[in-house]
Amino acid sequence: MTDGRFLLALACLLLLTRTAGRLARRAGQPPVIAELAAGLLLGPSLLGAVAPAAHRFLFGPDVLPALGALAELGLVLYAFGIGRHLAGPAAARAAAPAVTAVSAASVLLPMAAGAVLALALDGAHAGPRATPAASALFLGCALSITALPVLARILDDEGLTATPAGRTSLAAAAVGDAVAWCVLTAALIASGSLGARHLALTATGLVAVAVLLRARPGPTRRGTADLAPTVAGCALAAAASSATGLHQLLGALLFGYVYGRHRPAPAGEPALKALDTVAATILLPCFFLGFGQRLDLGAAPWDGPLTAVLLLVAVLTKTLGCAAAGALAGLPRREWLRVGALMNSRGLTEIVVISVGHEAGLIDRALLTALTVVALATTAMTAPALRLAERLAARPQSGTGTGSGTASTTGATPRR
Repeated sequence: MTDGRFLLALACLLLLTRTAGRLARRAGQPPVIAELAAGLLLGPSLLGAVAPAAHRFLFGPDVLPALGALAELGLVLYAFGIGRHLAGPAAARAAAPAVTAVSAASVLLPMAAGAVLALALDGAHAGPRATPAASALFLGCALSITALPVLARILDDEGLTATPAGRTSLAAAAVGDAVAWCVLTAALIASGSLGARHLALTATGLVAVAVLLRARPGPTRRGTADLAPTVAGCALAAAASSATGLHQLLGALLFGYVYGRHRPAPAGEPALKALDTVAATILLPCFFLGFGQRLDLGAAPWDGPLTAVLLLVAVLTKTLGCAAAGALAGLPRREWLRVGALMNSRGLTEIVVISVGHEAGLIDRALLTALTVVALATTAMTAPALRLAERLAARPQSGTGTGSGTASTTGATPRR
């Protein structure tokens, strides 16, 4: 490509997503919502409909493959970051009973509800490779996701990281997402796409884990993480999982978990944070664009009742279920209200999961559209739900003179 259209398209994409992210942050929303919306608007949903010539010029078939390669790398590095989060020390710092209760509620209730909905749909929105078992597993997985990186960012923005609610929700999200990725793997296997390669997949996975444990990346002489072998190992793990029939993200996720369990000295963290920044700000917008190119909101089949039911089930099982679990585990009122609000955030992680499911032929475009709306809506609800939780916690409880007496010692009021 010699006319520079790839570079022009990349520049337009990055500038638009960056601007949209900043506007979202000023509005008190996670930037990922606006960044994903920008990717959708650059596709056939808006740009392709309003200015088809400009859309073909910027994102034609000779440009998209290059942007798709960047998106692929961004997703792999994003999964690597999730794996490191899953292996992080959050669970060790949180109260075990609360983490156990909240993580169990955050997984079991949405999983059960998703399985029931899949059975009720009776294949109405199944993809070409879906089986009843695969559909039940996948829909349960999609509803049980909590976006761990987005949750961590929200906690930091709101000043809640060090509170009981922050520590509990981070640890519970780590446990729940680990289970959800395992369920996603089971759904892919249940779809029958792996066939006779099950045994080879298991053997390859065991060998990969053994190799990664023995050859984990370490710090350089200067005490910083050596990113070249780190990214190379991540790419090799992703390629290995893809070669065995599973999605490449699962290999990158496993590599990130192993890396996190054997992470280098703290001096290496700035390099890893820089890698995460590059993945989030430069590479993932290419995934948003690719997702937007595949989803035309103007022409996509829209099932309003299905979307409403999915959204209602997603919110109730996560918000009420996790809040009730936190209350039963002994968290103060303010903290379990916060936990219920925080655990409902699904963010980019669910977008990635439903994209994997659609590519694997487990769901049709109507269900893809509905679950996209659920992912965006539940993430957008998080900040307003936190503010509502603060107001509810400040109300006097029955039989007491104040509603914040016990909560005043559990954490600072979140920053606005």
